[in-house]
Amino acid sequence: MPVIIITTSLPEATAGEAYTAIIDAEGGTAPYEWKLTDDGGTGLEINNEGIITGTAPDAGEYGLTLEVYDNDNQTDKLSVILTVAVGAGPVTISTTALMNAIEGLQYTMLIQASGGSEPYRWTLTDDGGTGLTINNDGFLTGTAPQSGDYGLTIEVADNADITNRASFIFTVTGDTPQPLAIATSSIPNVEERKSYTAILEAIGGQGDYLWSMINSGGTGLQLRDDGLLSGTAPAEGQYGLTVSVMDNVRTVSSTLILTVTAEATPLTITSSSLPDGIVDELYAAVLTASGGDEPYTWTLLSDGGQTGLMLSSAGVLSGTPSLKGTFGLVFGVSDGNSTAQSAITLTVAEEIEVIEELKIATESLPDADRVLYAAAVEATGGVKPYFWAGNDTNVPPAPVTGFVMDSVSGSITGNTNEL
Repeated sequence: MPVIIITTSLPEATAGEAYTAIIDAEGGTAPYEWKLTDDGGTGLEINNEGIITGTAPDAGEYGLTLEVYDNDNQTDKLSVILTVAVGAGPVTISTTALMNAIEGLQYTMLIQASGGSEPYRWTLTDDGGTGLTINNDGFLTGTAPQSGDYGLTIEVADNADITNRASFIFTVTGDTPQPLAIATSSIPNVEERKSYTAILEAIGGQGDYLWSMINSGGTGLQLRDDGLLSGTAPAEGQYGLTVSVMDNVRTVSSTLILTVTAEATPLTITSSSLPDGIVDELYAAVLTASGGDEPYTWTLLSDGGQTGLMLSSAGVLSGTPSLKGTFGLVFGVSDGNSTAQSAITLTVAEEIEVIEELKIATESLPDADRVLYAAAVEATGGVKPYFWAGNDTNVPPAPVTGFVMDSVSGSITGNTNEL
Protein backbone atom coordinates (compact mmCIF):
# COMPACT_ATOMS: atom_id res chain seq x y z
CA MET A 1 0.00 0.00 0.00
CA PRO A 2 1.50 3.38 -0.96
CA VAL A 3 1.99 6.08 1.66
CA ILE A 4 -1.12 8.32 1.99
CA ILE A 5 -1.80 11.46 4.05
CA ILE A 6 -5.02 10.72 5.97
CA THR A 7 -5.41 14.09 7.72
CA THR A 8 -7.71 16.12 5.47
CA SER A 9 -8.47 19.19 7.61
CA LEU A 10 -6.69 21.40 10.14
CA PRO A 11 -8.07 22.65 13.48
CA GLU A 12 -8.95 26.35 13.55
CA ALA A 13 -6.29 28.76 14.84
CA THR A 14 -6.60 32.06 16.69
CA ALA A 15 -4.66 35.07 15.37
CA GLY A 16 -1.51 35.81 17.34
CA GLU A 17 -1.71 32.66 19.49
CA ALA A 18 0.49 29.55 19.53
CA TYR A 19 -0.74 26.87 17.14
CA THR A 20 -0.20 23.09 17.02
CA ALA A 21 -1.68 20.47 14.70
CA ILE A 22 -0.75 16.81 14.12
CA ILE A 23 -0.75 15.39 10.56
CA ASP A 24 -1.09 11.62 10.11
CA ALA A 25 -0.22 9.26 7.25
CA GLU A 26 -0.54 5.54 6.65
CA GLY A 27 0.87 2.89 4.30
CA GLY A 28 4.29 2.84 2.75
CA THR A 29 7.33 2.05 4.87
CA ALA A 30 7.99 3.94 8.08
CA PRO A 31 9.63 6.14 9.25
CA TYR A 32 8.08 9.09 7.41
CA GLU A 33 9.66 12.44 6.55
CA TRP A 34 7.37 15.50 6.41
CA LYS A 35 7.69 18.75 4.50
CA LEU A 36 5.56 21.88 4.37
CA THR A 37 6.16 22.69 0.70
CA ASP A 38 3.94 25.79 0.88
CA ASP A 39 3.05 27.44 4.21
CA GLY A 40 0.58 29.82 2.51
CA GLY A 41 2.27 32.81 4.12
CA THR A 42 1.47 31.60 7.67
CA GLY A 43 5.07 31.19 8.86
CA LEU A 44 4.18 27.79 10.38
CA GLU A 45 6.61 24.85 10.32
CA ILE A 46 6.35 21.02 10.39
CA ASN A 47 8.75 18.53 11.96
CA ASN A 48 9.49 14.91 11.00
CA GLU A 49 6.79 13.68 13.39
CA GLY A 50 4.18 15.55 11.33
CA ILE A 51 3.55 18.23 13.98
CA ILE A 52 2.77 21.72 12.66
CA THR A 53 3.75 24.51 15.07
CA GLY A 54 4.15 28.26 15.17
CA THR A 55 2.25 31.45 15.89
CA ALA A 56 -1.02 31.86 13.98
CA PRO A 57 -1.02 34.76 11.45
CA ASP A 58 -3.73 37.40 10.99
CA ALA A 59 -7.35 36.28 10.73
CA GLY A 60 -8.28 34.79 7.35
CA GLU A 61 -8.01 31.59 5.32
CA TYR A 62 -4.66 30.18 4.16
CA GLY A 63 -3.80 27.32 1.79
CA LEU A 64 -1.04 24.97 3.02
CA THR A 65 0.55 22.15 1.00
CA LEU A 66 1.88 19.14 2.91
CA GLU A 67 4.15 16.38 1.57
CA VAL A 68 5.20 13.09 3.16
CA TYR A 69 8.01 10.69 2.14
CA ASP A 70 8.30 7.11 3.38
CA ASN A 71 11.51 5.10 3.82
CA ASP A 72 11.28 3.85 0.19
CA ASN A 73 11.05 7.47 -1.05
CA GLN A 74 7.38 7.08 -1.98
CA THR A 75 5.54 10.36 -1.55
CA ASP A 76 2.08 11.83 -1.17
CA LYS A 77 1.03 15.48 -1.30
CA LEU A 78 -2.11 17.22 0.03
CA SER A 79 -3.37 20.82 0.14
CA VAL A 80 -5.50 21.90 3.13
CA ILE A 81 -7.14 25.13 4.31
CA LEU A 82 -6.19 26.71 7.64
CA THR A 83 -8.84 29.04 9.08
CA VAL A 84 -7.53 31.68 11.49
CA ALA A 85 -10.10 33.37 13.74
CA VAL A 86 -9.84 36.89 15.16
CA GLY A 87 -7.71 36.98 18.30
CA ALA A 88 -8.41 38.78 21.53
CA GLY A 89 -5.65 41.32 20.89
CA PRO A 90 -2.96 42.39 23.37
CA VAL A 91 -3.83 42.92 27.01
CA THR A 92 -4.89 46.50 27.82
CA ILE A 93 -6.10 48.29 30.95
CA SER A 94 -9.71 49.23 30.19
CA THR A 95 -10.28 51.38 33.31
CA THR A 96 -9.80 55.02 32.27
CA ALA A 97 -10.22 56.94 35.56
CA LEU A 98 -10.15 56.41 39.32
CA MET A 99 -13.02 57.20 41.63
CA ASN A 100 -12.34 60.00 44.12
CA ALA A 101 -11.60 59.08 47.75
CA ILE A 102 -12.34 60.80 51.07
CA GLU A 103 -9.43 61.53 53.38
CA GLY A 104 -9.01 58.92 56.14
CA LEU A 105 -11.69 56.55 54.80
CA GLN A 106 -11.31 53.07 53.38
CA TYR A 107 -11.02 53.05 49.57
CA THR A 108 -11.77 50.18 47.16
CA MET A 109 -11.95 50.19 43.36
CA LEU A 110 -11.74 47.40 40.79
CA ILE A 111 -9.27 48.04 37.95
CA GLN A 112 -10.23 46.14 34.82
CA ALA A 113 -8.38 44.83 31.76
CA SER A 114 -9.28 43.21 28.44
CA GLY A 115 -7.56 41.20 25.72
CA GLY A 116 -4.57 38.94 26.12
CA SER A 117 -4.97 35.62 27.93
CA GLU A 118 -6.25 35.34 31.48
CA PRO A 119 -5.52 35.13 34.36
CA TYR A 120 -4.12 38.64 34.79
CA ARG A 121 -1.52 39.72 37.37
CA TRP A 122 -1.63 43.28 38.73
CA THR A 123 1.17 45.48 40.07
CA LEU A 124 1.08 49.00 41.50
CA THR A 125 4.44 50.11 40.12
CA ASP A 126 4.07 53.60 41.66
CA ASP A 127 1.55 54.32 44.45
CA GLY A 128 2.30 58.05 44.34
CA GLY A 129 2.78 58.09 48.12
CA THR A 130 -0.82 57.04 48.80
CA GLY A 131 -0.01 53.75 50.55
CA LEU A 132 -2.63 51.95 48.42
CA THR A 133 -2.11 48.37 47.20
CA ILE A 134 -3.54 46.23 44.39
CA ASN A 135 -4.17 42.47 44.46
CA ASN A 136 -4.21 39.97 41.60
CA ASP A 137 -7.97 40.39 41.17
CA GLY A 138 -7.35 44.06 40.31
CA PHE A 139 -8.73 45.55 43.54
CA LEU A 140 -7.05 48.84 44.45
CA THR A 141 -7.51 49.25 48.22
CA GLY A 142 -6.27 51.13 51.25
CA THR A 143 -6.99 54.09 53.50
CA ALA A 144 -7.15 57.37 51.61
CA PRO A 145 -4.24 59.72 52.46
CA GLN A 146 -4.45 63.49 53.02
CA SER A 147 -6.53 65.46 50.53
CA GLY A 148 -4.79 66.22 47.25
CA ASP A 149 -4.02 64.76 43.84
CA TYR A 150 -1.69 61.77 43.51
CA GLY A 151 -0.19 60.08 40.44
CA LEU A 152 -0.50 56.29 40.36
CA THR A 153 0.93 53.86 37.77
CA ILE A 154 -0.63 50.42 37.43
CA GLU A 155 0.68 47.48 35.40
CA VAL A 156 -1.16 44.36 34.23
CA ALA A 157 0.45 41.17 32.88
CA ASP A 158 -1.45 38.39 31.13
CA ASN A 159 -0.77 34.66 31.20
CA ALA A 160 1.74 35.04 28.33
CA ASP A 161 3.71 37.68 30.33
CA ILE A 162 2.66 40.47 27.96
CA THR A 163 2.28 43.68 29.97
CA ASN A 164 0.51 47.01 29.70
CA ARG A 165 0.72 50.11 31.91
CA ALA A 166 -1.55 53.05 32.62
CA SER A 167 -1.15 56.15 34.81
CA PHE A 168 -4.01 57.74 36.74
CA ILE A 169 -4.75 60.81 38.84
CA PHE A 170 -6.06 59.80 42.28
CA THR A 171 -8.02 62.62 43.91
CA VAL A 172 -8.58 62.69 47.68
CA THR A 173 -11.00 65.22 49.16
CA GLY A 174 -11.26 66.43 52.77
CA ASP A 175 -15.07 66.53 52.80
CA THR A 176 -16.91 65.58 55.99
CA PRO A 177 -18.24 62.02 55.61
CA GLN A 178 -21.80 61.98 54.39
CA PRO A 179 -24.56 59.49 55.16
CA LEU A 180 -24.17 56.01 53.67
CA ALA A 181 -25.40 55.82 50.06
CA ILE A 182 -24.92 53.55 47.04
CA ALA A 183 -22.90 55.60 44.54
CA THR A 184 -23.33 53.15 41.66
CA SER A 185 -26.40 54.27 39.69
CA SER A 186 -25.82 52.12 36.58
CA ILE A 187 -23.86 49.02 35.68
CA PRO A 188 -22.21 48.13 32.34
CA ASN A 189 -24.14 46.35 29.62
CA VAL A 190 -23.05 42.86 28.59
CA GLU A 191 -23.53 40.42 25.71
CA GLU A 192 -25.56 37.31 26.47
CA ARG A 193 -23.61 34.27 27.73
CA LYS A 194 -20.46 36.37 28.25
CA SER A 195 -18.51 36.51 31.50
CA TYR A 196 -19.57 39.57 33.52
CA THR A 197 -17.82 41.59 36.23
CA ALA A 198 -18.71 44.93 37.80
CA ILE A 199 -17.77 46.63 41.06
CA LEU A 200 -20.45 48.40 43.11
CA GLU A 201 -19.46 51.58 44.92
CA ALA A 202 -20.80 53.20 48.10
CA ILE A 203 -20.03 56.58 49.66
CA GLY A 204 -20.32 58.07 53.10
CA GLY A 205 -21.22 56.14 56.20
CA GLN A 206 -18.91 54.91 58.95
CA GLY A 207 -16.63 51.91 58.92
CA ASP A 208 -16.29 49.14 56.34
CA TYR A 209 -18.97 48.29 53.78
CA LEU A 210 -20.68 44.90 53.56
CA TRP A 211 -22.61 44.18 50.34
CA SER A 212 -25.37 41.65 49.74
CA MET A 213 -27.73 40.62 46.94
CA ILE A 214 -31.41 40.99 47.84
CA ASN A 215 -32.77 39.90 44.44
CA SER A 216 -30.69 38.90 41.40
CA GLY A 217 -33.67 39.48 39.05
CA GLY A 218 -33.24 36.05 37.47
CA THR A 219 -29.74 36.85 36.17
CA GLY A 220 -27.93 34.23 38.21
CA LEU A 221 -25.22 36.79 39.04
CA GLN A 222 -23.52 36.74 42.45
CA LEU A 223 -22.54 39.71 44.67
CA ARG A 224 -19.59 39.32 47.00
CA ASP A 225 -19.52 41.18 50.30
CA ASP A 226 -16.78 43.46 48.93
CA GLY A 227 -19.10 44.70 46.12
CA LEU A 228 -17.89 42.50 43.24
CA LEU A 229 -20.81 41.56 40.98
CA SER A 230 -19.94 38.63 38.72
CA GLY A 231 -21.17 35.59 36.81
CA THR A 232 -22.31 34.62 33.32
CA ALA A 233 -24.76 36.93 31.56
CA PRO A 234 -28.26 35.50 30.96
CA ALA A 235 -30.30 35.69 27.74
CA GLU A 236 -30.89 39.00 25.95
CA GLY A 237 -33.15 41.42 27.84
CA GLN A 238 -33.28 43.83 30.79
CA TYR A 239 -33.10 42.67 34.42
CA GLY A 240 -33.63 44.48 37.72
CA LEU A 241 -31.14 43.63 40.48
CA THR A 242 -31.75 44.78 44.05
CA VAL A 243 -28.59 45.16 46.16
CA SER A 244 -27.82 46.50 49.61
CA VAL A 245 -24.77 47.80 51.46
CA MET A 246 -24.30 48.02 55.22
CA ASP A 247 -21.81 50.04 57.30
CA ASN A 248 -21.37 50.14 61.07
CA VAL A 249 -24.59 52.12 61.49
CA ARG A 250 -27.17 51.45 58.79
CA THR A 251 -28.15 49.57 55.61
CA VAL A 252 -29.28 51.09 52.31
CA SER A 253 -30.51 49.37 49.13
CA SER A 254 -30.91 50.19 45.44
CA THR A 255 -32.23 48.59 42.24
CA LEU A 256 -29.88 48.50 39.27
CA ILE A 257 -30.81 47.68 35.66
CA LEU A 258 -28.66 45.19 33.78
CA THR A 259 -29.05 45.34 29.98
CA VAL A 260 -28.04 42.15 28.16
CA THR A 261 -27.60 42.50 24.40
CA ALA A 262 -27.58 39.79 21.74
CA GLU A 263 -24.27 38.05 21.24
CA ALA A 264 -22.25 39.94 18.64
CA THR A 265 -21.30 38.16 15.43
CA PRO A 266 -17.61 38.14 14.46
CA LEU A 267 -16.37 40.43 11.70
CA THR A 268 -16.50 38.54 8.39
CA ILE A 269 -15.89 39.48 4.74
CA THR A 270 -19.06 38.40 2.86
CA SER A 271 -17.85 39.20 -0.68
CA SER A 272 -16.79 35.89 -2.23
CA SER A 273 -16.34 36.88 -5.89
CA LEU A 274 -15.63 39.91 -8.10
CA PRO A 275 -17.16 40.85 -11.46
CA ASP A 276 -14.80 40.37 -14.41
CA GLY A 277 -12.90 43.38 -15.73
CA ILE A 278 -11.90 44.44 -19.25
CA VAL A 279 -8.48 45.76 -20.23
CA ASP A 280 -8.36 49.59 -20.50
CA GLU A 281 -11.97 49.99 -19.32
CA LEU A 282 -13.01 51.61 -16.02
CA TYR A 283 -13.70 49.02 -13.32
CA ALA A 284 -15.62 49.31 -10.03
CA ALA A 285 -16.88 46.82 -7.45
CA VAL A 286 -18.05 47.18 -3.83
CA LEU A 287 -16.81 44.79 -1.12
CA THR A 288 -19.12 43.83 1.74
CA ALA A 289 -18.66 42.57 5.30
CA SER A 290 -20.87 41.67 8.24
CA GLY A 291 -20.62 41.39 12.02
CA GLY A 292 -18.30 43.36 14.25
CA ASP A 293 -19.00 47.06 14.81
CA GLU A 294 -19.51 49.44 11.90
CA PRO A 295 -18.09 51.53 10.31
CA TYR A 296 -15.57 49.27 8.58
CA THR A 297 -12.18 50.30 7.19
CA TRP A 298 -10.92 48.38 4.14
CA THR A 299 -7.34 47.77 3.01
CA LEU A 300 -5.95 46.20 -0.18
CA LEU A 301 -3.18 43.94 1.20
CA SER A 302 -2.14 42.55 -2.21
CA ASP A 303 -3.37 43.39 -5.74
CA GLY A 304 -2.02 40.20 -7.28
CA GLY A 305 0.83 41.98 -9.02
CA GLN A 306 -0.25 44.44 -11.70
CA THR A 307 -4.01 45.03 -11.65
CA GLY A 308 -3.67 48.82 -11.35
CA LEU A 309 -6.74 48.89 -9.07
CA MET A 310 -7.13 50.73 -5.76
CA LEU A 311 -9.39 50.08 -2.76
CA SER A 312 -10.96 52.95 -0.81
CA SER A 313 -11.43 52.72 2.95
CA ALA A 314 -15.17 52.38 2.27
CA GLY A 315 -14.57 49.14 0.31
CA VAL A 316 -14.86 50.44 -3.28
CA LEU A 317 -12.41 48.66 -5.61
CA SER A 318 -11.83 50.80 -8.72
CA GLY A 319 -9.40 51.75 -11.46
CA THR A 320 -8.51 50.83 -15.04
CA PRO A 321 -6.82 47.43 -15.47
CA SER A 322 -4.07 47.48 -18.09
CA LEU A 323 -3.27 43.76 -18.34
CA LYS A 324 -5.42 40.73 -18.98
CA GLY A 325 -5.13 37.69 -16.75
CA THR A 326 -6.33 36.18 -13.49
CA PHE A 327 -5.16 37.95 -10.33
CA GLY A 328 -5.44 36.94 -6.67
CA LEU A 329 -6.36 39.99 -4.58
CA VAL A 330 -6.10 39.93 -0.77
CA PHE A 331 -8.37 42.27 1.21
CA GLY A 332 -8.45 43.21 4.88
CA VAL A 333 -11.26 44.87 6.84
CA SER A 334 -11.22 46.30 10.36
CA ASP A 335 -13.95 47.56 12.67
CA GLY A 336 -11.48 49.15 15.08
CA ASN A 337 -11.55 46.16 17.43
CA SER A 338 -10.94 43.17 15.15
CA THR A 339 -9.81 42.40 11.61
CA ALA A 340 -10.71 39.88 8.90
CA GLN A 341 -8.91 38.89 5.71
CA SER A 342 -9.95 37.17 2.48
CA ALA A 343 -8.47 36.38 -0.94
CA ILE A 344 -10.66 36.75 -4.06
CA THR A 345 -9.80 36.08 -7.73
CA LEU A 346 -10.28 38.82 -10.35
CA THR A 347 -10.35 37.94 -14.06
CA VAL A 348 -9.44 40.68 -16.58
CA ALA A 349 -10.23 39.94 -20.26
CA GLU A 350 -9.22 41.60 -23.53
CA GLU A 351 -11.47 44.34 -24.88
CA ILE A 352 -14.71 42.77 -26.13
CA GLU A 353 -15.31 43.26 -29.88
CA VAL A 354 -18.89 44.15 -30.80
CA ILE A 355 -20.05 41.59 -33.39
CA GLU A 356 -22.67 42.63 -35.93
CA GLU A 357 -25.61 40.39 -36.68
CA LEU A 358 -25.00 37.83 -39.46
CA LYS A 359 -26.96 38.79 -42.61
CA ILE A 360 -27.06 37.70 -46.30
CA ALA A 361 -26.21 40.85 -48.25
CA THR A 362 -27.18 39.49 -51.71
CA GLU A 363 -30.89 40.16 -52.25
CA SER A 364 -31.23 38.71 -55.80
CA LEU A 365 -29.31 36.59 -58.32
CA PRO A 366 -28.43 37.68 -61.91
CA ASP A 367 -30.43 36.15 -64.80
CA ALA A 368 -28.87 33.22 -66.72
CA ASP A 369 -27.61 34.38 -70.17
CA ARG A 370 -25.44 31.40 -71.10
CA VAL A 371 -25.37 27.63 -70.73
CA LEU A 372 -22.97 27.59 -67.78
CA TYR A 373 -24.28 29.66 -64.89
CA ALA A 374 -22.31 31.12 -61.97
CA ALA A 375 -23.21 33.68 -59.31
CA ALA A 376 -21.76 34.66 -55.93
CA VAL A 377 -23.74 35.23 -52.73
CA GLU A 378 -22.29 37.57 -50.08
CA ALA A 379 -22.90 38.04 -46.34
CA THR A 380 -21.99 40.58 -43.63
CA GLY A 381 -21.55 40.48 -39.84
CA GLY A 382 -21.02 37.43 -37.66
CA VAL A 383 -17.60 35.85 -37.34
CA LYS A 384 -15.76 34.61 -40.44
CA PRO A 385 -15.25 32.13 -42.05
CA TYR A 386 -18.84 31.56 -43.19
CA PHE A 387 -20.44 28.19 -43.98
CA TRP A 388 -22.99 28.24 -46.81
CA ALA A 389 -25.86 25.89 -47.65
CA GLY A 390 -28.53 26.17 -50.35
CA ASN A 391 -31.55 24.09 -51.38
CA ASP A 392 -33.54 23.84 -54.61
CA THR A 393 -37.23 24.31 -54.26
CA ASN A 394 -39.61 21.89 -55.91
CA VAL A 395 -42.79 23.62 -54.94
CA PRO A 396 -44.81 24.38 -58.13
CA PRO A 397 -44.61 26.43 -60.19
CA ALA A 398 -40.90 26.91 -59.32
CA PRO A 399 -38.62 24.56 -61.32
CA VAL A 400 -35.88 22.37 -59.86
CA THR A 401 -32.68 24.07 -61.07
CA GLY A 402 -30.13 21.40 -60.29
CA PHE A 403 -27.72 24.22 -59.33
CA VAL A 404 -25.31 23.64 -56.45
CA MET A 405 -23.86 26.02 -53.79
CA ASP A 406 -20.26 25.86 -52.64
CA SER A 407 -20.30 25.65 -48.79
CA VAL A 408 -17.06 27.65 -48.42
CA SER A 409 -17.24 30.43 -51.06
CA GLY A 410 -21.01 30.75 -51.31
CA SER A 411 -20.92 30.59 -55.13
CA ILE A 412 -23.86 29.03 -57.08
CA THR A 413 -23.10 27.10 -60.33
CA GLY A 414 -25.05 24.95 -62.80
CA ASN A 415 -26.00 24.09 -66.43
CA THR A 416 -29.00 25.89 -67.85
CA ASN A 417 -29.47 23.15 -70.53
CA GLU A 418 -30.73 20.88 -67.78
CA LEU A 419 -33.66 23.17 -66.93
